[in-house]
Amino acid sequence: MSEKQHNHTGKVRLRLYVPTATAGKEVRLDKEQIRHLKVLRLQEGQKIALFDGKGSAFEATYTEKVSEGKILCEKRLDSHTEPPIRITLASAAPKGSRMDTLIEKVSELGVFEIIPTIYQRSVVEPREGKIERLQKITIEACSQSERNIVPMISQSKKFDEVMKISDEFKHKIICHKDGSEMPILDGETLILIGPEGDFAQSEIEAAQRAGFTKVKLASSVLRVETAAITAVALAAIRAKHL
Repeated sequence: MSEKQHNHTGKVRLRLYVPTATAGKEVRLDKEQIRHLKVLRLQEGQKIALFDGKGSAFEATYTEKVSEGKILCEKRLDSHTEPPIRITLASAAPKGSRMDTLIEKVSELGVFEIIPTIYQRSVVEPREGKIERLQKITIEACSQSERNIVPMISQSKKFDEVMKISDEFKHKIICHKDGSEMPILDGETLILIGPEGDFAQSEIEAAQRAGFTKVKLASSVLRVETAAITAVALAAIRAKHL
């Protein structure tokens, strides 16, 4: 269950992720959400925002019916929290909790999809159970950052599999210390982040043959999660509003 509270009177106090949220429709909350609302002791008439994870958010009002798990999506709320392009991040997975940090921060920054990618020098391969847990982190991050799109985390893919889908993207970026600055982006963008041991030379060559541009993120060598966060932030900044 995800939330965002505001203390100022009259404003939305809480944001809940409800995939079935639809304007003018009554939706059901899950048991955890109902329990948490009771703990918060909201007053009758206080406003709640429900976001569907697909781009929309709706205003709702706390009533006694919430104790039964029912709440009405009254009207759509305006939202301007998404970058003007869709960014897909194909990143190696760092060890331990550093993957949690990577997922949380790129979700806040506006990534659209995350593909845990297995490179030749990868040492970590997220399993299905891990990916399910990481998906919960994306929901919490989007709630806190007021995004209404929850990024999808796909099952792990090998580098070759990512290459096969790369033609679907207008801009293709491979982050590397020998690259140039991030270009202006005006369409769907795929970003590759390599493992701690860097890309293998054969991977760099394959990416360049597939039309990837090498982009330098910093003058220093970055850890995987730092590189991923920096790359998504730069891509969002360099995105052209069409």
